[in-house]
Order: sequence, then structure tokens, then C-alpha cells
Amino acid sequence: MASNTICTPCLRALRLHLRSQPQWLQRSQETLPSSITTTRAFSTTLNQRNQQAPQPAASKPSLTSAPIQNLASTIRSNKALRGTTEPYVAYGSTEDLYLLCSAPVAYTIPSRNTSPTEPAPTSASGQDLGVPENADSIWYRPKAAGGLELDVTFATWSQIVFLHMYLLTVRLRTFPAEHAKIWHQQLLDHFFYAAEDRMAVWHNISARSVRNKYLKDMWQQWRGVIFSYDEGLVKGDAVLAGALWRNLYKGNLETDVKDLALVTAWMRRELKGLDELSDEALSKAKVQFGDPGEVEVGRVLERKSGWMARPFEKEQLKGGVGPEVVKA
Repeated sequence: MASNTICTPCLRALRLHLRSQPQWLQRSQETLPSSITTTRAFSTTLNQRNQQAPQPAASKPSLTSAPIQNLASTIRSNKALRGTTEPYVAYGSTEDLYLLCSAPVAYTIPSRNTSPTEPAPTSASGQDLGVPENADSIWYRPKAAGGLELDVTFATWSQIVFLHMYLLTVRLRTFPAEHAKIWHQQLLDHFFYAAEDRMAVWHNISARSVRNKYLKDMWQQWRGVIFSYDEGLVKGDAVLAGALWRNLYKGNLETDVKDLALVTAWMRRELKGLDELSDEALSKAKVQFGDPGEVEVGRVLERKSGWMARPFEKEQLKGGVGPEVVKA
């Protein structure tokens, strides 16, 4: 029976190999001559016999990767055999999807690269402050420049990545049930691998036991994110904005309501775009997240809710519930 997961040593070995030769692996079948691509797949030493001048097509047929591609397609199209390849296909694609989720909010802490290392600057809440890799990211850009001006911290990074991952998770739910779970788990695994690396490299958390404690807390946060955002999608934008306020803004009472409306409208727009994306495009990570700054938030704020004009009744004030609960 095929396993739906990949063992941790295999994953780490594969990640190290991909990091050491990322461009060669991606372009080998496209750029190398056919005589080279038919040699050992992971060997950088080419056989001298393969470097001879190519023969005319009339005298010797050219070798291509078509037979291999046909074999892979046959395995993928067979229901009995597809389960053996799905975890590996999902692993590569979800890694690309994760990178798309984290790219807008990537950051570093330059003081960690000095010798000896210096303490990182901290926020008002005592968290390490980083420097965005993309200074023009709307998530970190000052409000005067049209940004959201969120703190460049590990907590902010994780919540924004969670937000992007949630959008993908909603779309992945439409995959066949036997494959959706694999894709969900692989996407989540990439996040936690990256989160642990970030703790060790940029936040100087060398004790594995401490990292594991934080990872467990983040797992609980992820479960809460899914529940709260799902509830918002079902019950409406007001509930969704409340979930964003609790998770992304940590319940800060000074949060700008316009920012909440902007991110809420952006989530709706991105979900609509992902819904229109084909399964094939998604499985190949052909996804492009839009910038929240492109959302016409003015149109959202101009709409007035009919519930705001309704007076509260005595029963509602006593019970602390809304009109819809009392009528139900």
C-alpha cells in the first residue's frame, strides 16, 4: 500500500540536493542535448561517448525524453498507481506555492550576520524586528506611502503567510478527496520547515526543544486561522474582518478600519481569482497573488450596512446578541 507521506530524511536530502543544483535540475531537460539527457539523471560527469557529433536523423533516430514522459503520464493516469507518485508531485508543487506565499513578507535581521552577533532591535512588545527583503511590500510599507505598516516580526510574518496559505487551502479543497489531504499536508510541512529554519537562523533559537514548543503553538494558531476565516466566509465580511483583526492585528484597538476593509476585500478578490484557476495551473504553481493596494477600498467603505440602521431591542441589549439571533 502506497504511503501518503515522505520520510523526513528523504525530504531533507532532496531539499539539500535541490538547493545545491536548482537551475540544473530545472533546465536540464530543456537545454542539454538529447545525447546528454539520456545519461544518468543525477550525474554531473558526462560520458565522453555522448559528446560525439550528432548523427543525421536519416541514419540514426534522435533520442528524446518522450518515452519517460509517456511513462510518467501513464502512471499518473492510472488510479491504482497514481497514489505512489502523488506525494512527490505534491511536494515539488507545494514548495513553489509556499514560496509564493512567503515572498511578499520575507525579511532578514542583519545584526545576526555580524561577528560577533549583535542583539536585534525589538518592537514595543519585545519581539525581534527585521528588515524586509522587499522594501516596497504593502504589508510593511509606511501608511504615509500607502502601506499597512505592520511590524516586521516573526509573528507578523507567520500570520501573513498563514493568510496566503489559507487562500490556497480553500482552493485545494476542490481537489479529489484522496489527493486534497496530501496537498494540504505538504503545503503545511513546507511552512513549518521554513519557520523552524527562520527561528534558528534569524532569531537565534538554537534549542530544538524551544523551537518545538513554538511550532506546536503555531500549529494551534493555524487551526484557529482556518476556523475563524472559514466562519467569516460563511457569515459575511464583518465576521471575516473580525477574524483578521484578531489574527493579523492581534486585537489592537487602534487598528484602522480602512485597513481591515482593504485586506477583507483583497481576500475575496483572491479567492475569486483562485476559483477561476484550473486544477492543472494550480498543480503547476501558476498562481499570482495580487497586491492588496490594488483593491478599490473606497467602493467597499461607501456601502452602508442595513443592520447598522436597525435599533437594538431590550432583549438584545440584555443578552448581548444581534437581531438575527433573537429572531431565530
